Amino acid sequence: MELPGSLCKKVKLSNDAQSWGMQRATNVTYQAHHVSRNKRGQVVGTRGGFRGCTVWLTGLSGAGKTTVSMALEEYLVCHGIPCYTLDGDNIRQGLNKNLGFSPEDREENVRRIAEVAKLFADAGLVCITSFISPYTQVASVPARAGLNVTLERGLVTPAFKLD
Repeated sequence: MELPGSLCKKVKLSNDAQSWGMQRATNVTYQAHHVSRNKRGQVVGTRGGFRGCTVWLTGLSGAGKTTVSMALEEYLVCHGIPCYTLDGDNIRQGLNKNLGFSPEDREENVRRIAEVAKLFADAGLVCITSFISPYTQVASVPARAGLNVTLERGLVTPAFKLD
């Protein structure tokens, strides 16, 4: 069965796919959803027309990203808003466990997180991302992935010492 051109488009893979030990796929076709984001929002539920978004938290190690993101997730879920946190450490134990900490790997880490966050938000959830982003050029990765970030915050928390 041949689909209309508007329903599918070829997906281009980056030239770096080989460097990750992955073989380039030759017959990858984007499958357009038959359910709109609005329709999905009706099923998931809406609050004042809300249909999902991404809250993008970055900062250096120990800045409080995970603490803030998990507290925000708990607050939103307790108030009936579907939510999920993508924490950098958790993502690196699964989806991104093959990545190191070189500048290229850090950029790929953020790119993958942005792609997953985009899917969560499209499904109608609040997706909170929480991860280290030490390079300023990595900040443009979510936009390049087509992610419309609703709220972006770099966390810098005051240091204090307990005696």
